[in-house]
Amino acid sequence: MSDLDGRTVIVAGTSGALGSGLATAFTAAGAQVVGVDRAAPDDRARVDGVRYEVADLTDDAHVAAVLDGVDSPWAVVSTVGGFAPKSSIAELDPEELDVQLTLNLMTAAVLTKHALRVMKPAGEGRVVLTASRAASDTKGNGFAYSVSKLGVLHLVRMASEEVAGTGITVNAVVPSIIDTPANRAAMPDSDHDRWPKIADLARAYLYLASPLSTPVNGAALPV
Repeated sequence: MSDLDGRTVIVAGTSGALGSGLATAFTAAGAQVVGVDRAAPDDRARVDGVRYEVADLTDDAHVAAVLDGVDSPWAVVSTVGGFAPKSSIAELDPEELDVQLTLNLMTAAVLTKHALRVMKPAGEGRVVLTASRAASDTKGNGFAYSVSKLGVLHLVRMASEEVAGTGITVNAVVPSIIDTPANRAAMPDSDHDRWPKIADLARAYLYLASPLSTPVNGAALPV
């Protein structure tokens, strides 16, 4: 029996490869998984036993309604995000910057806000966000994407300070490039064998979302 057995875990971004993989991993660990995304996943991404909810994760009211509709969530895990390739800052597209800040930082902030709101009365819970190595390793990365993921790390630090001394923790997984079909298609000439696999990444999320990770708060765990 897993220490997540019977606990409710919300996974945001279950239409994507990482989110779908985490839904599978948490379900296998015995968790009651609620998958949330802006659109219902297609049949290939659906995981048996997962309850799916549709919500605009950039919308405060939508996210509030989802969290209020889940009875005693133990963990909120976010895989929501976007990507923008490297480009010259002299040619920065303000619209692209706005999109990346919305997809990567706004969604993480709104989910964290409402996760903490519903967890604080219980005095326990886990929030696990997804950052990126691009937040600190700027070489080869675009400004819009990099700064939006840096914002996620700052959010983790500030939120973790807010809940310090309680049974709630806020942490982040910090992957490098993830081995997904979309990333392979975007970078066909890369060495895909060296990329972290979703099953390997899932172990980091499972640990940070588990009761056993109690001493860990404010961490940015590189994978």
